[in-house]
Amino acid sequence: MCCISTFKVVLVVPSCVKIKPSEKVEHKIYQVPYKSEFFEYDLARLGIDGSKLNFLLKISEIQITMCERFLQSTELQEKLKGVDIIVYDSLASCPAAMLGERFDIPRVEILPLPLTAALALSHMVPMPVSYAPQLSTGFSDKMNFLERVMNLVEYFAVKLFMYLMYYRPMNALKVQYNINPERSFQEAIGNAELLISTSDFALAHNLCCQVGRMEVRRVQR
Repeated sequence: MCCISTFKVVLVVPSCVKIKPSEKVEHKIYQVPYKSEFFEYDLARLGIDGSKLNFLLKISEIQITMCERFLQSTELQEKLKGVDIIVYDSLASCPAAMLGERFDIPRVEILPLPLTAALALSHMVPMPVSYAPQLSTGFSDKMNFLERVMNLVEYFAVKLFMYLMYYRPMNALKVQYNINPERSFQEAIGNAELLISTSDFALAHNLCCQVGRMEVRRVQR
């Protein structure tokens, strides 16, 4: 997460992230109960050898824990109070959204995944499930009727999972720390000024842009 003010950029990271000191960019670190080795070995091993469900549940647990540790870092938040804008990765959406909500700071989110990813659901991204396959299905855009039904079921299953395992616990933290409690965490995420996706829209939604025949001709002068 980067907090940007006039002529100054501050990089905010949890203590489990290894970063190189820099004289040009100031670093702010908040403590979390994880070491970098946990992500490099234990979590990676769970993702490879364990079940997909257990891996996702562990990710959810880590996200909630790290977000709460950031919220407990009140001194750090006060130091970031005067920044002009927050730029952050979608995986760091909780600290960024909570900070933005608390001090009314505009936010720009960078999504390092296709627009069909679950993390994009809060941004009202067009998701016509009749032809935009969900990431976990492995379907192409040319789905038959049964595959379209399965894709629709997967879409609602992902939304339900995200609510139960991510949005609902984050809502509880918002209320507990009295951070604009009248607005849900999902609404706060969707309130970002800009969402930048690193995927190609034409490739992720390849029926939206159909390229016709291309010809190469000699230019006549």
